[in-house]
Amino acid sequence: MDVGCGPGEATYPLVKYFDHVVGVDISEVMIKEASKLRKGEILQKVEFKVGSGESIPAEPHSVDLLTAAECFHWFDHEKFFQEACRVLKLGGTLAYWGYSDPVFIDYPDASLILERYVYLDPEYLGPYWEYPGTNLLKSNYRDVNIPTDRFTDIKRVEHEPGTRNEDALVLKKQYIGTNDLRCLVKTWSSYHLWKKMNPNEPDVVDLMFDEICKDLRWTEETVLNVEWISVYVFATEYY
Repeated sequence: MDVGCGPGEATYPLVKYFDHVVGVDISEVMIKEASKLRKGEILQKVEFKVGSGESIPAEPHSVDLLTAAECFHWFDHEKFFQEACRVLKLGGTLAYWGYSDPVFIDYPDASLILERYVYLDPEYLGPYWEYPGTNLLKSNYRDVNIPTDRFTDIKRVEHEPGTRNEDALVLKKQYIGTNDLRCLVKTWSSYHLWKKMNPNEPDVVDLMFDEICKDLRWTEETVLNVEWISVYVFATEYY
């Protein structure tokens, strides 16, 4: 069962490993979007339901694996852990993971400029993030502890871009120029809210990348290697 499934990006891959997969999201719109991909053999193996991390639509002790991808920081964690304990089978696995900021591996100064525009400068995106969820994700969930009286075999692995760790969740991509990166940042919720509140201002994302390109002499042919800060946590239910 994949909680906070959104359009099903982390739900559908589970079909390779399980006979029955359920995606759960609080948004009916997301459930409809995710359901559009149910075709062929997958149709019989995956379904989607409206629900939340605090109210999971599953029978007690019926789930082998409970996942939460890039959404754990929005949950009421005490209630989520209670629900996870309720729905997981004895010995079942809880797995949640997330990623936050992109890091330019070959251009540390670009990462500093991005940090200023995205978080630090009050004129730009910083005030438009949702808190405390954003801070929880940026801290790699270090401030959230799994109840050790309910779960065992707890494994927590962070990834710092530019480092090597065979156990880490490494998310990386190579871009040519900044066009795709600009489009990516413009999908962020903070950007949409900033745009709504500042309709007549020059586009903040274009300002950011224009400054980076000027300072670092990037062109639309510059090769950009990007990695994301990430974390995952696995645990076994034994309560």
